Amino acid sequence: MLLTGTAATIITAPTGFGKTSLLSQWRRDALAQGSLTFWYSLDSYDTPLRLIKGLSYAAHTQCGKLGFSDVFLQWLDACNDAEEATTAWLAEIAKLSIEVLLLLDEADQLPHASRKQTLTQLLKNAPANLHLVFAARSEGTLLPNPVLSTCYATRITVSDLRFSLTETLAILFSVQGNHDNPESGVKLHELTEGWPLGVQLVVAALQRNSDLDGLLESATSDIHRYFVNHLIDHQSAETVELLARLAQLDVFHPAMCTDVLGNAAFSQDILRLQEETPFLVQAEGSDWMRLHAAAREVLRERLLKLPASVRQAMALQASLWYAQHDLYEEAAEQSFLAGDMDSAIALIKSHSQHMTVQGRSNVILSWYQRLSLETVKRHPSFWVPLAWALAMSERHEEAKPLIELILSLPDASLSEQFETDLICATVAAFADHVDLLQDHMNKWPELPHEVQINSIPIHLIIKGCSSLYHGQPHQARHDFARIAEIDRTQAFSPVSYGHADLANGLSHIWEGRYALAVQCLRPALAQAEENMDRRSPVASMIAAGLALAAWENDQPDNLGAILAGRLIVLERSGLPDTLISAYKVLAGLAEQEKRQDQALNILESLQAIGETRRLPRVRATALLELVKLHSKYGRAGAAQALSNELDLLIQTHQSQIAKPFIPLMALYSQLARAYSSLAADDTDAALVAAESATLLASKLKRGGESVEAGFIRAKVMKRQHKANARSVYDEVVSHAVSGGMTRLIRTAADEEYKMLPATQMALVDQPTKNDLLFQQDPIVLGAALLTQKEREILALLNRNFSNKEIARAMDIGEQTVKWHLKNLFSKLDASSRKHAVARARMLGLINTD
Repeated sequence: MLLTGTAATIITAPTGFGKTSLLSQWRRDALAQGSLTFWYSLDSYDTPLRLIKGLSYAAHTQCGKLGFSDVFLQWLDACNDAEEATTAWLAEIAKLSIEVLLLLDEADQLPHASRKQTLTQLLKNAPANLHLVFAARSEGTLLPNPVLSTCYATRITVSDLRFSLTETLAILFSVQGNHDNPESGVKLHELTEGWPLGVQLVVAALQRNSDLDGLLESATSDIHRYFVNHLIDHQSAETVELLARLAQLDVFHPAMCTDVLGNAAFSQDILRLQEETPFLVQAEGSDWMRLHAAAREVLRERLLKLPASVRQAMALQASLWYAQHDLYEEAAEQSFLAGDMDSAIALIKSHSQHMTVQGRSNVILSWYQRLSLETVKRHPSFWVPLAWALAMSERHEEAKPLIELILSLPDASLSEQFETDLICATVAAFADHVDLLQDHMNKWPELPHEVQINSIPIHLIIKGCSSLYHGQPHQARHDFARIAEIDRTQAFSPVSYGHADLANGLSHIWEGRYALAVQCLRPALAQAEENMDRRSPVASMIAAGLALAAWENDQPDNLGAILAGRLIVLERSGLPDTLISAYKVLAGLAEQEKRQDQALNILESLQAIGETRRLPRVRATALLELVKLHSKYGRAGAAQALSNELDLLIQTHQSQIAKPFIPLMALYSQLARAYSSLAADDTDAALVAAESATLLASKLKRGGESVEAGFIRAKVMKRQHKANARSVYDEVVSHAVSGGMTRLIRTAADEEYKMLPATQMALVDQPTKNDLLFQQDPIVLGAALLTQKEREILALLNRNFSNKEIARAMDIGEQTVKWHLKNLFSKLDASSRKHAVARARMLGLINTD
């Protein structure tokens, strides 16, 4: 807790968010640091004089001989003036000459007179060694105090107390004792939504049943029971009916009560429930709310008991209200519930373009599932968004009939024709037919004059990906860099810009420059999760790329958590490269945990997905990884059989393999042959295959495979006692270190790693996590003026990151970010974020060369 410079800390949250637990932790921390702590639970009987006497006796208990003596207490008992008693209490605190932490729990119970008189006096006259902490269900019960509302105080709210996914997983894994099942952990986090009491109920269920797989049902039952027994049953009948009606709405606002819920008084009930219970989740910085998912599930049973006519009438009113407030997606859903399909379609198609650019194609697909093909054909304005949604999924082939419909329109403009080629190229990318990318772009040597500006980034991404898959990663990055020249205010789309970041990261992975890929993809993931849902296809694909880069860079921590809950998204809506990345990492993690059976199963599943989706490259990658795994454990026969299966796959599927991938498949074949030959101790065959793989990898600029082949060559040459084995080995290690291929050095080198020179050993072992975030940014200087954290935050400010994005990128809390920003602004004499960056440039703290 940061006490310096603040008079008070205010903690406000409903029941179950751990306010009292937080006070207990702070009390222990303060005592450990040698401070005095006074804890006082307030209630409605605490008049000004009674309150100050209670605080005095609490201080007397803790101070011993330091202060608040018996003489003082005797004087206080005889005192009838609350203001005089408060002044004396503050004087006693000042005389202690050590830090004092005053913890006031249940502050919302304090009478108005005590807040107005005693708290005002305490805050106005608090000595430098006193810090006050208030815990309350609602800040509204404290803010009427004019001093508290204007003094410099640290505020801790629900968003700060709610557990993040990482925190929930850490708690569950600490109870379970292992990290085997992050997927189930993510489901449990989604069930609780980070609600601390909900997590506590999950932990209790886990202690009864240590199996995470079977935990979800029992934890769900426990949480539902809590909502019913401890919350719903304690509400009035009118409030329960209100909650049941709210269960029909995805989001709601107190202002909806008159028009939609039919009772203006409900608005006060909603505000009370939001302050006092965990039923309602409020959007940060907004009056919009929604029901906690678990509470909504319980309340739906009560909603269905309302007459159908009541529910239909409410849905019609809600649809009108949402549409008037530009919430077309919610309005469409309510029209659908009311049975008005025509209005629902009209609303959803009017908003479908916006949903596409904002990464909500899954919603468009869900509506597609509800509609017949004939209905879709009657709505031409729905064709382009739907074609985009299908193109970026495993159902990409279904986009082609829609493209034909679009082109059949007699008035199709050049811009629309250009967009259909972009969609066709996207279909080709998701189908791994990358040879068609350039074919579609060659139709347009110059962009149409009337082209929509948000199509230009997509065009550059497709061009860059075509260059990448033809073995030209530097040209690819040149195309991606041109996106930065486009006016973001007109062209920004979380989907297209997220794909650009992903493609840039994949270009580094292609070359085996994993440290640079981590540097690129970690902040990109924070931005994607900020702009879209965690499970959005774009965020999931970036997470897969980041996981592979971090794995190869020997940063295995939390990779399972990064991928958890995203695998199903990648299987349905992931580019082949990202699907491969996720499965390779999961197999590697399983093998690292000595679970070969699970690793084999994961790779066999990847092979099956490749076969189902007709993706030969995915199948080939899975076979190569299986060969590596069997070879590592000396299973030469299994490795050889799989190597032969890979060769057969390449031979029998030549027509299905995109031309740019034919050399890549040959590289995989040679690597598989090298590994299997090495396992069989056929050193001559292994050396020939490894040398062939080295040449292919060099031609394709595949840095990772080049280093793998180099290690095999060095190992074979060592077994054959060749004089230059060590020089070959040292050269390979040097290449691996330069690219951040730390895992390859540790694993592929085996016992040779122990023989690394001290200088190379230091390079291998150097830290690569947070500082990698900032390597390619303008170099942040000025170590004497700014702390390391402040320099890192300054670098991210320079990249226009929000507080939430900075927190995610640096793996710290938003309150911590705000604290560092306060110090940064003070040191730079800046009044805003932009001013801080400008001042830093002027002072030479950011070098833009």
